[in-house]
Amino acid sequence: MIRWLGVLLVLAAVTGTAGCDSDSGSAQPDGAQLLQRSADAMRQVETVRFDLKVDGKISGISISSAQGQLTKAGNVKGTAVITATGQPAETEFVIVGDTLYLKGPTGGFQKLPSSVAASVYDPTKILDANLGLAALVAGSTEPVVQGKETVDGVEAYRVRAKFAKNNLGVLLPGAGASTDLPGELWITTAEPNRPVKATVSVPATSSAAGGTVTIRLSEYDNPVTVTPPS
Repeated sequence: MIRWLGVLLVLAAVTGTAGCDSDSGSAQPDGAQLLQRSADAMRQVETVRFDLKVDGKISGISISSAQGQLTKAGNVKGTAVITATGQPAETEFVIVGDTLYLKGPTGGFQKLPSSVAASVYDPTKILDANLGLAALVAGSTEPVVQGKETVDGVEAYRVRAKFAKNNLGVLLPGAGASTDLPGELWITTAEPNRPVKATVSVPATSSAAGGTVTIRLSEYDNPVTVTPPS
């Protein structure tokens, strides 16, 4: 009886160990390969909804949030909260081609060159293959897959990485980066492995406390029509 009890205990231990190894091995893809697949997927995207949020006080950034829809052609419609004179104000914006239509809390739309948006935040670059999120993902280094999380109802791999300073324009509105910065990406576990969230951490400076910038992406390739406001 003692002999058979010992055999059963050994079998149970072996079975339990094998199950744990199988689960952990299948849960973590290679970080570099995952980033490459995600960057390739972003280059194929035609439309997307974005939601940008700034937490903390970051030097050179006057926007606290922005959300909207955009097309690969660079046409965008959405809203943003901007602090221009010490008080936050919600604005509505439309960008079609080289023209920015901007509407503040009062009055109608003003017609301006689209280049004006770059000094605050230029969402037209999000789907740009060379300057947007595809470039940010492809240029990320030191990726470490930390596990799985659910982002807005979508299962995603959470990846810690370092973002190249030259690719941070889509995450740091109106502020340049003098060095590579740490961040995280959430990439869907299901193919085509598109990013659904990205966060970058900005250190404190002599004039600002620092903080984080987060962008969420959804509604990939849904129909989007952007026309000049009447």
